[in-house]
Amino acid sequence: MKQVMRKYMRFLRATDGSSTIEFVIWFPLFMTLFLTSFELTFYGMRSVMLERAVEMNVRGMRLGTRRPDNLQELKENICNDTMLFSDCERELTVDVRLINTLSWDLPNGPLPCVDRGDDYKQPDDVVYGPGGGGDLLLIRACIVSNPFFASTPFVMGLPRDDSGGVALVAVSTYVNEP
Repeated sequence: MKQVMRKYMRFLRATDGSSTIEFVIWFPLFMTLFLTSFELTFYGMRSVMLERAVEMNVRGMRLGTRRPDNLQELKENICNDTMLFSDCERELTVDVRLINTLSWDLPNGPLPCVDRGDDYKQPDDVVYGPGGGGDLLLIRACIVSNPFFASTPFVMGLPRDDSGGVALVAVSTYVNEP
């Protein structure tokens, strides 16, 4: 019995594997931090690329050098100026509205994005009004993209749609040159 007790006490005092416990506790925390920072960087790059593409097209529309005839052509122009989106034209929603400068009636609520669960159905209340000379226009673009890691939106607190995608939105205003 004494031998069993000695072996048991030696087992309790042993320090073998103590670093494994620290690794098991800290590794998930550091990996979560690393993966979240990677996802946030890529999310930021996609957001900047969308903003840049919208602003390039707004500049062309404002100066009159690049006036698309319809909404599909505007979407194609924006998608050609951006990268990092796999299926840009299907996932992009663009809304261009004329703003009445007498009432300043702006659209309220979030920009409706494409519904990926319903075969990439575009929202019904999207408008394309290119306006005339001197008109104030509001352009809003929304693209839904999947995060790299499924847990990232929960960690970062990002709003997700029913398909698990995260919406990126770019908004700008411009006045058409007469």
